[in-house]
Amino acid sequence: MLENISVKEFIKELASEKPTPGGGGAAALSAALSAALNCMVLNFTIGKKKYNDYDEEIKKMIKEGLKKSDKLKDYFLTGIDRDAEAFSKIIKSYKLPKDTEEEKIYRHECIQEASKFAAEVPENIAQNVNELFELILISAKYGNKNLITDAAAAAIMADAAIETSILNIKINIGSINDIKTKEKLEKSCRNLIKSSKEWKEKILSEVYLNI
Repeated sequence: MLENISVKEFIKELASEKPTPGGGGAAALSAALSAALNCMVLNFTIGKKKYNDYDEEIKKMIKEGLKKSDKLKDYFLTGIDRDAEAFSKIIKSYKLPKDTEEEKIYRHECIQEASKFAAEVPENIAQNVNELFELILISAKYGNKNLITDAAAAAIMADAAIETSILNIKINIGSINDIKTKEKLEKSCRNLIKSSKEWKEKILSEVYLNI
């Protein structure tokens, strides 16, 4: 499993002639790095003097932010292998025989199924990254000020993960025939990119005001 190999091995695989890991796997890794950075900021916040001065509501927000960020981190790591699985489904479907009419129909159905799956995987990653932004904002506002730029880095990594995921969604949309599915995915892409840019700007503005 790609999520279990070392960073050095992952980079080596990414740079090789192999098709996976590719952009989708890199996006999932970027998302995991973003969540991990956010965990670090919050871990360095809990128990510190400023943290102890916060009211209970803010303390709870920070603890919940850490818990959710850690859960998302693990989810994004699994996305590396899900992306490889999606690519594998695409390749296998296009390699199916098409000599008879029955084979053509079956091959077409498999291509459609694989293309939808290959679009859904990065969409799920992007949707979850979008939820991570709210947790990063907690770090930017209430996190340890010595690590505030790490919160900014987390926002930048998150934005990169979303935009890369959207590119992977769009390249698969072209192979999908179902109009409703295409429109749903296109709408999702528009909403995600808009939200991502707004969140990143909001978080970076917060950080730049305090450094």
